[in-house]
Amino acid sequence: MKTKTCLMAAGFFAGAFLLPTAEVVAQSTPGPQPSICNRSCWSARAGSCSTALGSLNRAIVHHTAGPSDYTTNYETGKARMRANQNYHMDSNGWCDIGYHFLVNAAGHIYEGRAGSIGSSGSWKRGAHDGCNANSMGFTALGYFHSPYNHSFTSALQNGLAAVIAWRMPSGWVPTGSTTYCGNSVGRLD
Repeated sequence: MKTKTCLMAAGFFAGAFLLPTAEVVAQSTPGPQPSICNRSCWSARAGSCSTALGSLNRAIVHHTAGPSDYTTNYETGKARMRANQNYHMDSNGWCDIGYHFLVNAAGHIYEGRAGSIGSSGSWKRGAHDGCNANSMGFTALGYFHSPYNHSFTSALQNGLAAVIAWRMPSGWVPTGSTTYCGNSVGRLD
């Protein structure tokens, strides 16, 4: 599958899980848009973010910290999306959910921050890393290390690979690192 070969380095370690093993090549064109549950699908609240995302050149992979976020059920995933958005907006005081796309253990992909499915002019800066400049946050729903050790499934890996390959621009290379907010950080981190 071209999506995986464009994206993932052999044995690439992101957080506490391994992404699919494949040959690494520059992405000449973005992958096809995968099936995504948009914000109306999961009944998102309206966000109030106004800061536009700059030139996209980095994919940051995360996982949520809630032990109840882990699910293979599509409808439960929607509820977990609402809970994460409520936490980010009500407890953290953010303008919306911090991540651009989230994926559950069954590989279901959910649009996070408003405008993430749209064209580059509609993308809003996330709240998913220390800088949030020129990066999109891609997040696994679950807690993949101690004390919960959720299983990082093939479906979850494939969902992340598909949405990253679709969203990252032509010419994007997932390997290597560059300076990002004063630190050396991988293009896929």
